[in-house]
Amino acid sequence: MEISAIILAGGRSSRMGRNKAMLPLAGVPVIERLIGQLEQVVGHIVIAGGNNDTYGHLGVEVVHDVFPEKGPLSGLHAGLTACSTLWSLVVACDMPFADQRVFRQIVESTANAESDQGLDKKGETDKKRTEAIVASVGGRLHPLLGAYRRSVLPGLSQELINGNLKMTKWVESLQAEYVDEKILCASTGLPPELLQFNMNKPDDYLYAKRIFNSEV
Repeated sequence: MEISAIILAGGRSSRMGRNKAMLPLAGVPVIERLIGQLEQVVGHIVIAGGNNDTYGHLGVEVVHDVFPEKGPLSGLHAGLTACSTLWSLVVACDMPFADQRVFRQIVESTANAESDQGLDKKGETDKKRTEAIVASVGGRLHPLLGAYRRSVLPGLSQELINGNLKMTKWVESLQAEYVDEKILCASTGLPPELLQFNMNKPDDYLYAKRIFNSEV
């Protein structure tokens, strides 16, 4: 099954004080590292919410928010609009430990969701079609690490028009399936704290640097 990927990069990085997507880890900017991992899994990658001046040199499509200044839901909307595939992987630009093993597990879950549409006696599907696959780590959902079906776009547009911007609440309104941390940890070898790790503050970046430097 063909699938695209969306890197959400529209935040202001206000707590970090500089663009966290471009912070280097072991000499490679976080967003460039994510692109390299995603290229092993998908055929089409877009960066949503950024600008060409910052990300144009990375060799992937950069798309702009139709609903600016409305958070990650706006970036997801822009990304899904730009992708023609049935499903798109989604990852935040500040998740340095998300790698191709994580992405492959999520892609496998989307493929299973598509094939698991049982038929009733009339030949019609007897279950609602899955619209989202979301990682569940540390006892909570992580909507910025998952995959979304393109069919969510109309409802997503309406949420943005109505000003309903809480992503977790929106995900909970969808027909969603959750990839449990036990499955992700087993398939990736990563501990839960790294699966859900994102860099918001300078201390987070220093922590990630220590781990990457110890692996080099």
